[in-house]
Amino acid sequence: MPDATAPAVPDSSVYPANGEVVEVLSIDNVFLPEAIQIAAGTEVVWLNNGRNDHDVTPDGDVRRQAWGVDAEGFPPTGTYSHVFSQPGTYVYFCSIHGTSAAGMFGTVVVTPP
Repeated sequence: MPDATAPAVPDSSVYPANGEVVEVLSIDNVFLPEAIQIAAGTEVVWLNNGRNDHDVTPDGDVRRQAWGVDAEGFPPTGTYSHVFSQPGTYVYFCSIHGTSAAGMFGTVVVTPP
């Protein structure tokens, strides 16, 4: 039986930016933290603190792939950011150093605000 106190939020709900920022470090061959949970509207900033080029490649549902950055846009000392406005689970990886299931990958779990 569903929880009557939990709001029913359709997957298509879109929330505005809320001013919150969470950082993810891209260190040589790993994202830290590997998994984060944020409220919809939060901006995630990836910082390339490694010695190598990286990218942030979304995996999964095609409609959620309107984000990410290629290696040219994310060299060492580079940054990339995206505001996650829809609840859901977003898996991403560095296509240079892994796949969505092994190597350099991460997960952003977005909850309703």
